[in-house]
Amino acid sequence: MANRERDTTIVTTSSGGAGWFVAVLLLIVLALGGYYLYSTGVLGGGSDVNISIDVPKDVVPDATAN
Repeated sequence: MANRERDTTIVTTSSGGAGWFVAVLLLIVLALGGYYLYSTGVLGGGSDVNISIDVPKDVVPDATAN
């Protein structure tokens, strides 16, 4: 078999920018969704939560009883 000389092939690829468009669109949607959740009070944490637990006296021993 005869040796063939190999030619150098240069392949240049470029993106059309569709990936960047989708990424920027996704970031805008996430930012608007976060703003909406924050403005409606879901993420604001503006409400105080008061939790009280009533324990019966017979369950908790008195501290002075030795």
